[in-house]
Parts: sequence; structure tokens; C-alpha cells
Amino acid sequence: MEFTIRDAEASDASAIHDIYGYYVDNTFITFTEVNPPVSEYEQSIVNTKLRYPYIVLCDETGVVIGMAYAGQIRHHDAYRFSVESTIYLSPDAPKKQGLGRMLYSELENRLSAMGYKFMYGVLTDDNYASIGLHESMGFEKVGHFTDIGYKFKTLKGIVWYRKQIGDLNDMTLHI
Repeated sequence: MEFTIRDAEASDASAIHDIYGYYVDNTFITFTEVNPPVSEYEQSIVNTKLRYPYIVLCDETGVVIGMAYAGQIRHHDAYRFSVESTIYLSPDAPKKQGLGRMLYSELENRLSAMGYKFMYGVLTDDNYASIGLHESMGFEKVGHFTDIGYKFKTLKGIVWYRKQIGDLNDMTLHI
């Protein structure tokens, strides 16, 4: 099976809505409790792409089976060289094929080319698959907040992972 990665378009919003919705409704992987409407995803894709990559992974038939994007980590200007990264694969995506690594690597490459210096991943502290992906890709654990999110009548913690993706001697963004 062949897979392709391309820039997300507003027309991908329905597929992204459905992928993310699975995690909203069934897991602690996101602390979002209500999946936003497709129109919010359309706007998010457009707005995100003004400053950051927003990409999708498609199967050989062109069906979107994953997405990854980056965004502002905090609203203060001094954080401009750091991003929070997000990745989700469809629950129906083939397993153990390196699809998450492929998609996340492409996001990293695009962010680095744009001049960003650090990627941060914020993960539920018992999301071992995502923790494993981040660690295998060279991210280091830099923080742990226990019992910070409450979903499905359960308290969960988060861990922060960070990876340097750019030269700190060149503090120039190319966006």
C-alpha cells in the first residue's frame, strides 16, 4: 500500500473531524470532550496554515487517514520559535507500518525549514504508544503534570516532550 502526505485543505475538514471525533468520544488521548463542527475544522486549517504546516496522510485511494499540524505554544511573542505539535491517525489506519513516524517526520521537516527551533508534544501520561513514538523520534520528556485533566469521570495527567529541530544560532523564521 502506498501513502502520500500533502497540505491539508479546507475540504479535508470532514475527514479530520471524524478522525479527531473518534478520540474525543472514546479516549483520553485528547481532553476535548465535544468534537467541534466541521466548519470549525475548516477555519482551523485555513488559520493554522497562515504560520504553520497542517498536513494530511492519505491512503492510495486518496482517503485522509491521518493529520498533523503545529501551533503557537503560548501567546507571548518570546515563544515564537517553539511550537506545539499534534498528530492523529484514523483508528482504521493500518497499524505497525510507520505511518505516525512518516507523518510526524514530515511535520518536523517542514517546521525546521520554516525556522522553528523546538517541537513540543503534550501527551496523556498513559498514552504509551504516543510516548514511544516521541521517544523513538528523539523527543525528551521535559515535564509531567499529574491529575490535570478530568474526562469520563477520571483524572488524568499529561507529559510534555520536546525536540530541538533547528539551529539556535539562526533565530530567523521563514514564514
